[in-house]
Amino acid sequence: MTDISKNTLEKIKKKNVRPIPKHYFLLKRSMLWSLFGLSILLGSIASGIAIFLLTHFEWDLYHHLGHSLIGFVLLVFPYFWLIFLLGFSIFAYVFFRRTDRGYRHKTVWIVLQSIIFSIIGGTILTTTGLPERLETSFQENIPFYRGLEDHKRKVWMSPGQGLLAGKIFSVSSQESIQLEDLKGMIWNVHIGNAKWRGRLGPSENLKIKIIGHMKGDGQFIANEIRPWKGKKQQRRMQGNRSTGKYR
Repeated sequence: MTDISKNTLEKIKKKNVRPIPKHYFLLKRSMLWSLFGLSILLGSIASGIAIFLLTHFEWDLYHHLGHSLIGFVLLVFPYFWLIFLLGFSIFAYVFFRRTDRGYRHKTVWIVLQSIIFSIIGGTILTTTGLPERLETSFQENIPFYRGLEDHKRKVWMSPGQGLLAGKIFSVSSQESIQLEDLKGMIWNVHIGNAKWRGRLGPSENLKIKIIGHMKGDGQFIANEIRPWKGKKQQRRMQGNRSTGKYR
C-alpha cells in the first residue's frame, strides 16, 4: 500500500467518514426530476391561460381604436402570464441542470426546450377548458389580478370610438335599455337594430360589450352586442342573474 493510500485511510478513520447510501442519490434524482416536471406543468398552465386569452380576444377591435395591429397586440398581450412562463422555464433549467446529465447541455438549449414543452402542454390544456376556468377564478377571487386586466376595460370604455361596456341596469323595451357602464355612468342604449351574439337577449344585470356609435350625451346606438365573458363564464353569469350576483 502506498503512502497516499495509507494517509487517505487514516483520514477516513480519523474523521469517521462513511459512504453515502445509494438511496440518497435515488431520492435526490427523483426530487430533481419531479421538480423539473412540476416546473414544466406550471409553465404549461401559464402558457395555456395566455393562449386562451389571446385566442378569445376580439382582434377586430383595433379598427375601432385607430391602433395598428402591432400596437393593439402590445396593448392586450398577456405579459403577466408570459413572465410566469419564463420564470417556470428558468426553474426547469435549474433543476434539469442538476440532474446526472444536465451539465452536458447548453443553458440556452435547456431554457428553449422548457419553453417549447410548456407551450405544447399549454396548447393541450386549452382543449380541456382548464385555462379558462383558472382565469375566471383568478378574475373573481384575486383583486390584484383583476387590476392587471384593466387594459381590457380601457379598450371597451371608448364610446367616442364606438365601444361601450357595462351592466344592463334596466330594460325599457325591446328597442331600448339602460346600461351602467364600467365607470358607473348610465347610458340609454338603442338596441332595435342590434345583433346579439352568444345567444343573449336583453336582461337586467347582464354584463355586455357593445359596438355602435354615440348619438349624444348619454345616448348610444348599438349595432352589435357581445357577452362580456367566454361561453362557460357567460353561462355561469346567466345562472346568477336572477340572484343579483354580478362581477
